[in-house]
Amino acid sequence: MKKLNKYFYFLLLSSLFVLSSCEDENPTFYKNAEGFIQFSAISADLAEDNTAGLVSTVLFGGASNDDGITVNYTVTSDDNTRFTDPNNGTIEIPAGERTAEIVIIPVDNARTDGNLEIVIELSATSDKPVGIGGEGVNNNTKTITIVDNDCPITIADWVGTYTVDEVITDGGNAGLSLAAAFGESYQVELSLDTTDPNGITVIVNNSAGFNTYMPNGTKIIFNTCPGTVTLDPASPLIAGFRNMTIESSEYDENNFSIKCTGPVRSDLPYEFVLTKQ
Repeated sequence: MKKLNKYFYFLLLSSLFVLSSCEDENPTFYKNAEGFIQFSAISADLAEDNTAGLVSTVLFGGASNDDGITVNYTVTSDDNTRFTDPNNGTIEIPAGERTAEIVIIPVDNARTDGNLEIVIELSATSDKPVGIGGEGVNNNTKTITIVDNDCPITIADWVGTYTVDEVITDGGNAGLSLAAAFGESYQVELSLDTTDPNGITVIVNNSAGFNTYMPNGTKIIFNTCPGTVTLDPASPLIAGFRNMTIESSEYDENNFSIKCTGPVRSDLPYEFVLTKQ
């Protein structure tokens, strides 16, 4: 009879332990009269820009779940600002059910801060013993690795004086610069934005003795992995003439240049390049 009962538990739990291809599998099962809760997998990777987050399935192994099971857990890491836990350490396996889900959602920051390991541990304060067989040893913890998606940039290297090359790129005024049209000359200074915790922003100011190319205090934010930039304000006033709609951008770390293109008027496609002197 004992052998038959053990075989029944093996079949019951086997039906629950279906793992995704990216997770580790533990095929060992044990009997516990009280029943127990455990993770379906003990590790997984989570891309930093995965807005849906990662689902970790908690399984109940036992004869029946008549009243529902409260599962408490803790989440620890070296930097808790890089993810959120919407369930705040508690989930419920509803009566009659055998699974519940813990969701960890990464914070897609703009820092090159490397991968981060998060450990989720099922708490002994839960309604059932934790780990395979309730022994608190196997499958009672899960390690999630948040994979950083940001590329390094040394923002201090971008500080300096920049030449402004700008031109209308198409139409009847193709090849004409605003500097030539208005009889002006432009040069700008880029300085660090010390208020940016991500270290990816510089501030534009016009060089002394030159005309205003864009308003002092305009910010350039480097989007490191795609190699593009974003300006703040998003549509800067160019040469006191028109607001530019930036449709594409790129930067070159070898030459310390920043290029943006887009119209300054519907019939004036335009481009500027800032190049460090």
